Amino acid sequence: MSFYSPQTSRIEEGADVILKAHQATDISVKYRDVSGLNSGSKIVTGDKLRLDLSSGFDEQILTGSARFKLGSDTFLDRTGTLYRNVDPSNNSGIASGVIQYGNGKVEIDSWTPSADNTISLQSLTTTTDLPPINKVSFRTPIIPIRPQSLTVVVASLDFGQLTLTTDENGIIETSRAHCSINHDTGFVNIYFYTKTEITSANRAAIEANAWYDILLEYEELGKTYINVPVWVDASSVRYNAVAYTYIPLDSEILGLSATRLPLDGRVPIFRVGGIGIVSSSKSQALPSAIAGTTYNLNDQRISWAELEDANGTKVPFDLYVVDYDYGRVTLGGDFTLGNLVAPLTVKYRYQDMGLIRDVQINGQLTFTKPLTHNYDAVDTIVGSALVIGDMQARYTRKFVQQSWSNIWSDAAAGGAISANYNDALYPIQVTNNGAIQERWAIVFTDATNFKCVGEYTGELALRGTINTDYAPINPVTGVPYFTVKKEGWGSGWANGNVLRHNTVAANFPVWVIRTVKQSEPTVLSDQFQIMLRGDIDRVL
Repeated sequence: MSFYSPQTSRIEEGADVILKAHQATDISVKYRDVSGLNSGSKIVTGDKLRLDLSSGFDEQILTGSARFKLGSDTFLDRTGTLYRNVDPSNNSGIASGVIQYGNGKVEIDSWTPSADNTISLQSLTTTTDLPPINKVSFRTPIIPIRPQSLTVVVASLDFGQLTLTTDENGIIETSRAHCSINHDTGFVNIYFYTKTEITSANRAAIEANAWYDILLEYEELGKTYINVPVWVDASSVRYNAVAYTYIPLDSEILGLSATRLPLDGRVPIFRVGGIGIVSSSKSQALPSAIAGTTYNLNDQRISWAELEDANGTKVPFDLYVVDYDYGRVTLGGDFTLGNLVAPLTVKYRYQDMGLIRDVQINGQLTFTKPLTHNYDAVDTIVGSALVIGDMQARYTRKFVQQSWSNIWSDAAAGGAISANYNDALYPIQVTNNGAIQERWAIVFTDATNFKCVGEYTGELALRGTINTDYAPINPVTGVPYFTVKKEGWGSGWANGNVLRHNTVAANFPVWVIRTVKQSEPTVLSDQFQIMLRGDIDRVL
């Protein structure tokens, strides 16, 4: 439904000859003798009411200045959006339409039905001193900005209110607005334009605009385009954003000095020249659980696999064998379910490790070599690697002293003694599987017998003698902590003499700090897994 004021454009006078008197003609008459015949009625429902508040003049309307009454409803303008029947007690109203500041046109899509169509303009302010713009740049006073939290509201002159929200990358891309924000600095750039193809039909109209310049035209896929400005009211721009505030953590609570940490606590985990790991974790249910059967997985060249039952109970590793190269799981010949619940599920993982060549701020990584597996985003993660290097167990700090004082020192105390152990010819033997990080004291109880005490392990149950090799067993791995050869013992040992040495394990000290943001718990328990990768020498 539309409302227009009638206007007289011109008055013309003329004389037309309808029929000359002397001409003979036949006159046909059609008539209806029954009322209501072929009559009908139709009800038309209008979707919008359209009217022009600035009819007769061409000036820009100031934001928030329009107020008019239509029937029993009062409408007022807020940044290009019309609200009706605003309650003065709480300043809330019903969003009912839009207003175009450039031409004064109003579209109302919500009104009180069965009311008269009388329009009464109560307030309207226009100006000629506020030129429209098609670019907005500003900086937020607080930083950094949380991704997806920036919302910009602006009134356009021809399209009403525009509400713009950034995505996780800080980008706004609509048909009329194109924006980017730097979350770290809070700087925002918004361009308002519509990408328009130039054709023979619209070229004349485009070139007639005052802003047109042939340099604005550009080619794309064999077509000519131009960015037609979308004019906005600079005084109407409003924005809302959420910024982070970081509270410095106490070093006592954190467990390490936070002096060198960034203010937000985040540190870069990817660097050019570093190692990156692309990993995909999957699971596959076995169709049966028959002893001696080999089951093929959907992927090959896997790096890790384990078997679980329907309740998540892990199947003992000695009940199945995994072929990592070909992606196969073979159940042992004496395998039985027992307390396990079918079906069994294989959880496995395949990975690619590579040298990082390039790191982009948007999170894109480039490796120096192509990936060798197919990865799906839903089950793939990319992580950095802590490069440990080669590890080998060894022993250090071998020395003797006169008596054991229960003080763990890496240097001899007291006077010198003549007895010693010849580790030049008979070094203490350690293995990667058996050695632990420990300081050991072999304390003699007489001239030939001794006991062994560890700083953290305590006194070992196995006692030794200089007449046989001494190899105390590590109960975790089933191999000796170390082996002292009988040939290395010299003479002159007495009660209380001590042989001290340290064993260095084939491990690497790693601090694992798990950060949980402040929130209410959503699950009763949670867990994570640490994976160690190692290079091996294959025996062909």
